[in-house]
Amino acid sequence: MNQTPLNLKTWMTLGRVSNLPTVWTNTLAAALLASSAGALAPPTSLVWILLLATLSLLYLAGMLLNDLLDADWDQQHHNPRPITLGLVSRQQVRLATVLLLMLAAASVLGLSRLIDQPHWLLGSVTLLVGCIFGYNLLHKKYAHSVWLMGACRSTLYLTAAASLAVPPEPIWLCAILLGVYISGLTYLARHEHNNQLLSRLPLILMLSPLALAIYCDNLWFWPVLLLWLGWLGWHYWRNLANPQHRQVRAFIGAGLAALPLFDALVMAVANQPLGSLVCVLVFFLLPHFQRWIKPT
Repeated sequence: MNQTPLNLKTWMTLGRVSNLPTVWTNTLAAALLASSAGALAPPTSLVWILLLATLSLLYLAGMLLNDLLDADWDQQHHNPRPITLGLVSRQQVRLATVLLLMLAAASVLGLSRLIDQPHWLLGSVTLLVGCIFGYNLLHKKYAHSVWLMGACRSTLYLTAAASLAVPPEPIWLCAILLGVYISGLTYLARHEHNNQLLSRLPLILMLSPLALAIYCDNLWFWPVLLLWLGWLGWHYWRNLANPQHRQVRAFIGAGLAALPLFDALVMAVANQPLGSLVCVLVFFLLPHFQRWIKPT
């Protein structure tokens, strides 16, 4: 009777589904910013559905591929992931990854038929898939491959914007800032298994969203910025500041949970207060979800 729930949680853990809402808020922010900056109508309901499906499927495929390619390393270092724990086989994960990629391809092809300039969308999705594979193949060999992980989120932003038209200039800046933030967080994650903080540079990279303040012209931006800074600052003091009580993994979870606040800042800049509020609400829900499904 308990086998099905166990299997469901195993697959949800493999897919890091506690982080999946951050993909949705990234998509929402990028598409609405593109709509605002380009004076374009927001995506239609069908475009929203296919866009969210495409990016969600690619995210899940990337997470499964990560566990699959890291299985030998996890086993050698006693990293308790589902494959090394024997909860799921490598063949099952391999088949699930292929299925997710096929579904994503079908979804993006359907989406390309609904928009006016599909070449931008197809190009950005191709780049996103390349970054996903590149990171998963290289990240255990090269420390600076973390920038490929940052590029995954950057190209996600560009893909969401490309569902409307050519990504406008503000999207490129937001995509770069998001990529730098994720790269800093991923530098920290390289040493989460041994709970070490070797440098403060990744923390400096994670301050990249402060650059959005240059473009702010409304009051809503500032309380969201203070919430973001307060959240990261409190978790730094609690989990990283004291070497004797260091919890790198907990800080990484907090950094991932803060992603919707980045999107809330982006939508505040785009003068989309309702969308910004939705992202703030997602932020408050994510830590509860992370207690059930590990974010890393």
